[in-house]
Amino acid sequence: MELLVAADDRTGAFESAAVLADHGTGPVAVTAWPRTSASERPIGVLDLGTRHLSPADAADRVDDLPDATFHAHKIDSTLRGNWPTELAARARTKPVLLVPSLPSLGRTCEGGVVLELGRPVHEGNAATDVRRAVRTSRPVEALLQAGQHDASEVTVRDGLDAWLASPHGVAVVDAVDDDEIDEIVARWTEHAADVVLAGTSAAVGAAAAVVAHDDDALDVPPVDGPVLVVCGSVHPASRRQIDFAERRGIPVSSIADDIAARQLQREGTLVIATEIPVGDVDEPMAVAAASALARGVHDIRRHVELGAIVILGGDTATAVIGDADVEVLGSLGPGEAWVDAAGFDAPIVTRSGGFGADHALVDLLDRLRRP
Repeated sequence: MELLVAADDRTGAFESAAVLADHGTGPVAVTAWPRTSASERPIGVLDLGTRHLSPADAADRVDDLPDATFHAHKIDSTLRGNWPTELAARARTKPVLLVPSLPSLGRTCEGGVVLELGRPVHEGNAATDVRRAVRTSRPVEALLQAGQHDASEVTVRDGLDAWLASPHGVAVVDAVDDDEIDEIVARWTEHAADVVLAGTSAAVGAAAAVVAHDDDALDVPPVDGPVLVVCGSVHPASRRQIDFAERRGIPVSSIADDIAARQLQREGTLVIATEIPVGDVDEPMAVAAASALARGVHDIRRHVELGAIVILGGDTATAVIGDADVEVLGSLGPGEAWVDAAGFDAPIVTRSGGFGADHALVDLLDRLRRP
């Protein structure tokens, strides 16, 4: 494989594959740890499944990554997960260039601090993550806490070229727009065999430049049939989107049963969302909730011939899709991946639970329906 991209959860893996396909690579295979892709395509994405592991277990998986000519590592754009430990493990064998900006969603890195619409991410929704809250918006600080003491902050104009000429440790580079990210990644390509590129999907997509490609971007066909929306994410962004959709007349249920199936058949669209938990959420609780949601989805599939499934949240995507062989064909919008999964007759659209404005889900459903 020429380019191997690692991600820490399923929607992040699909998002990465989608932006690579958008850059003309053709469909991108996504596999779940510990399997590796059997695809003969030059690019593959591996879901490490490390978002909720212990830092030590996350580092172990990074140590066991398969070989590739070039490596990229996708991180969450609001700095959730074990990415500091994962990049520290990476840096033991190759220096890492980290580009943590995702301008399409208003997430930038300025002065070494990751911002969402101008506000440090640790002061926003990421600070209330029910399973692991984000405590700092400065990646270098998080890296130091993870034991990566060779970490520095650079910019396109100050320090990037010098660091690339003699790379070491982890360098965090500022970026405020997609043009700046493209410029950073273009400079990285000259050193790509010796430096791991880490960052959000914006940086990962630009990394497609290291692999020859000439395929067309995704042409999404209109969806014909009922659309089932599945949300196990408790991120406030997803929940606001569901509330907005319900106010617009889209039915919402917390139970995937025969009544829900009949309602979906009658209305054409239905949202199935887990109840918002009270108090702390531990790993067994989260797994049980996602598993119950997945069982409900499969029950509905037996009764309704679906036109599409929309999944919000990485844990939800893992539970619903499982370890099925998957190809991602491209993006419908920022963070929205069009997924073709073995065993599913209908296409699947996935998105992280933390993506999008209040109207984002309604907008997505409108795009799926548009002829």
